[in-house]
Amino acid sequence: MVDHASEQDNPLQGYFDWQVNTIMLARDVREPLRGGDEAAHRRRRGEVEEAVRRFTLSVVPEAYRNDPTLQWPPSVMIEITRATLYEAARLAGMLAEPPA
Repeated sequence: MVDHASEQDNPLQGYFDWQVNTIMLARDVREPLRGGDEAAHRRRRGEVEEAVRRFTLSVVPEAYRNDPTLQWPPSVMIEITRATLYEAARLAGMLAEPPA
């Protein structure tokens, strides 16, 4: 059950959950987990949450990373969405790896 009260306290939590779920599904396309393997699911979720934090922070301007009191403008959220969708497409095998 979704706790809407906590989402209202931290509006970015719902967005983070969307990112994690999107990346989890993309990983499942190429590397499906066996049903019922809760340990593997928890491990993957932890890996995905860390990856989401990493690629999200890589596109957030430093001013917003360093000042949690600032509200993130739509332009920042758009870049985070692009990064999430790109990563999902890459993980699902829909894109070639970017050049090094």
